[in-house]
Amino acid sequence: MNLSCSDKATVSEITSTKWALEKREQFLSNRTDPTTWDKELLKSDKEMIGIGEFGPFEIGVFPVPRYDIVGKESFKGLGNKSGDFHIKQRNILMNSFFIEKNKLNESRLKGMKDRVFFQIMVLTDTIDDQNYHLNKSIIISRNHPDYLGQGFIKTKDNKIDYLAFQTAENNAYAIINTRIFDLNFGKTILIAPQKDGTLKSLQVKSPELSSESIIEYTNEFIKDIKTIKFLDETENI
Repeated sequence: MNLSCSDKATVSEITSTKWALEKREQFLSNRTDPTTWDKELLKSDKEMIGIGEFGPFEIGVFPVPRYDIVGKESFKGLGNKSGDFHIKQRNILMNSFFIEKNKLNESRLKGMKDRVFFQIMVLTDTIDDQNYHLNKSIIISRNHPDYLGQGFIKTKDNKIDYLAFQTAENNAYAIINTRIFDLNFGKTILIAPQKDGTLKSLQVKSPELSSESIIEYTNEFIKDIKTIKFLDETENI
């Protein structure tokens, strides 16, 4: 994507990979400046209107600035990785969000091709291994260079809604059924629905994880004594 003379960011601003206050202010300005918008992206995004439930928020379609205004190769991709796990006759549904290596985050990834910034595990009393309607999510790049993912996990009588996001400044947060989590203090969150309708949570400082290592890590994590104790409490569903 080429820069035109109407782009608000200068060449010196976008060639720096360090995100700064000035760039944040420019980013906010570009959001309201039609000359910076990616019109082809907006046209294609309109197809997402009304696509269905993927978490607590309806997916909004906004005009967004062209990604390369932030910097060349400042976006390479993102995604999610999910799975079903079992331990001591307990079922756990897991989902995670990751961001691929780009010019803004490559110094933090230490050779990894991508990095997980959020992982949720929910103790459940039901598994749908045919239609997969109980564990749905979506991750969106339209706030680039900030990224947001959301989803839900359903049990027989509970619905766990969640949203997580990471900023260009490397701050990350999640909201799970109105509880706020600062992911800088642990990106792995366990949720145990209780028989009385309440919820219990456990936040864990997991190691640096990628889309390639998240499944292996989860298989080992659920065998940990502290994890088993949390999942096996008698008040849990």
